[in-house]
Amino acid sequence: MRTGLALVVAGALVLGACGEEQSDEEAMVEAISASILQDETFAGYGIAEEEADCVAESTVTGLGVGRMSELGFGGDTPSEEEIDLTELDDDEVEVLARSMDDCIDDVDDVLVDTVAASILEEPQATFPIDDDQARCVADAVIGEIPSARLITIGVQGERSGSTVSDLRPAEIDVFADAYTACIDVRTILLEGIRASGTADSVIECLDDNISDDDIDTIFTAGLAGEDAAATAQRILSPAVDACTDR
Repeated sequence: MRTGLALVVAGALVLGACGEEQSDEEAMVEAISASILQDETFAGYGIAEEEADCVAESTVTGLGVGRMSELGFGGDTPSEEEIDLTELDDDEVEVLARSMDDCIDDVDDVLVDTVAASILEEPQATFPIDDDQARCVADAVIGEIPSARLITIGVQGERSGSTVSDLRPAEIDVFADAYTACIDVRTILLEGIRASGTADSVIECLDDNISDDDIDTIFTAGLAGEDAAATAQRILSPAVDACTDR
């Protein structure tokens, strides 16, 4: 997920060449605004020039000309230079996220597409997800977590290399609820057990003895970066024992 979300901010910060007669601040604002309008991340969303200008002005005001200069931007900035997101601290990432959220009316549409794409980016054979399910998860998450926070999570994840490590406990619950609401996790779990050669009668018994709360706990453990296999063994052992000792 982190790459898709980070693109939303990274795409907005590609700076074009700056004119000699402009101040550093004017050059930065103009370049950021122009890059938003032409960046492929935003293509097709109808981002208005006024929205792009708003993001640019808010970003430069929030970070400050001095800080932008420290990052390597000013009147002599080379064409198509980019801000390295790993150089920004958490407060600065939040400035960028708020700029996007406050200024772009359709930022949620952009986020749905980028979150869904990131979910599909690394498919797992043991946990298949199709396009509709990925968009369902993205819609559910965006309905619960503010856009600015989602963008911040994405950029922090790009910097740290792990989106999971940046999620708060309540946010992990939101993602877990979204996945289990949009995807038949129970069936995927049981089919995985069936594929190991377990008899159909045992599968039916497990289905009766494994609660939805058990599945939620296992899934949440995985999202939280815990040992999901160990959690599954602990949670499912009573049901497995009951169904295989009959």
